[in-house]
Amino acid sequence: MSHPLSPGLSLCIVLSANQQTGGGYHQSMSNLVRILQAVPEGASVSVLDAKRSFTEGLNGLITEGKLNRSQVIELPSSLPSFSDKVVADNRLPYRFARAILSLDGREVKMSPLARYLDRSAFDLVFFASPAPEAAELQVKPFIWTLWDLCHLDSPEFPEVRTWGKFEAREQFFSRALRKAALVLADSQDLVEKAQLYYGVNSEKFVIIPFQAPNAVTIETTDERHLPEPIRHLSGMYYFYPAQLWTHKNHARIIEALHLVNSRGYDHHVVFVGKDHGAGSRLKKKVSDLNLEDRIHFLGYVEDQAISALYAHSIALIMASYFGPTNLPPLEALTLGVPVIASSIHSNQLGDSALYFDPDDAKELAEHMLSLSQEKTRISLVKSGAKHLRLIEKAASTGLHDLSGALHNLTRRLVK
Repeated sequence: MSHPLSPGLSLCIVLSANQQTGGGYHQSMSNLVRILQAVPEGASVSVLDAKRSFTEGLNGLITEGKLNRSQVIELPSSLPSFSDKVVADNRLPYRFARAILSLDGREVKMSPLARYLDRSAFDLVFFASPAPEAAELQVKPFIWTLWDLCHLDSPEFPEVRTWGKFEAREQFFSRALRKAALVLADSQDLVEKAQLYYGVNSEKFVIIPFQAPNAVTIETTDERHLPEPIRHLSGMYYFYPAQLWTHKNHARIIEALHLVNSRGYDHHVVFVGKDHGAGSRLKKKVSDLNLEDRIHFLGYVEDQAISALYAHSIALIMASYFGPTNLPPLEALTLGVPVIASSIHSNQLGDSALYFDPDDAKELAEHMLSLSQEKTRISLVKSGAKHLRLIEKAASTGLHDLSGALHNLTRRLVK
């Protein structure tokens, strides 16, 4: 995969997600592994754990021999010089200094992360997730990662619209996409949207499709890893690992379960994920439909429990309005679990899932009922295994493209 004639590149890979962000954390780790595989021969690589939240994952890579401990660095706890503090320190004297400078038309505020990177000796910075700080860099060239443009696809949801969130995303997305030397994306659909919304040339993108994270494994699917409340359910359950945001569309699953059980079934739904504001309204809907003993909110759970919850479910229901890609369907397919997904995921999943209109609880309920038939489940699982092989092949092609792009950048940046 590497290019032996490449001169030595000093590359910093930045991890800036938080472990409890779930998919964002795992995808950052997956991207890190891919980048390490693609770096040119002779390059020196450092991995910056910007929020000190990747210790466990990085230790795992060190144990596997994919990374050396000396390569892992952390953001300094304090800014080293007065000029750094004027640029990035949020204490009152330095905010006042920035205000004085702004009267002269100079905008100097940066995050400590961006300030550190700009003053570093690295030739190139690779952000393994869509970090806003990338857009602040003034000195260092960078590669950015794009996962979605959902604030433009679905601005009706408060998590991407209210309290300046939409404006903030627009500002750093537009700057980062245009300013990046290269952008890592996970689907052709996403690249086409970036071209449409921001006019970014498609040649700037490398596409590597999402793959299930290593944390989801057959070895952790044993029933003993199930959370205690789920081991003794009276009936079978559907599973949805998604934090409680409005756009995740838990409400449609609740409505669909009510329709299913009204036909005499004793089915349950298990939700896992942190509450980001939608929880109280969802729990009221559960109460209104008398489903308190059939809908189970478990909050944040460990990775071992996630694998077990997938494996013992009837199916994953991926109800989200945001896409066009998501990790949970790939996790389910990897574990041989059938998938029901909202229609926006059709390009990601092909014929390996059943699809429903995310606004239509009745259509979802019909698919849930269809999976009571073993024949339907077996057919979907077989299609899923075949589809995963296609994704693996596309990922291999994308990794080759990334390696070539890094080689070309090395030739430009290292003299």
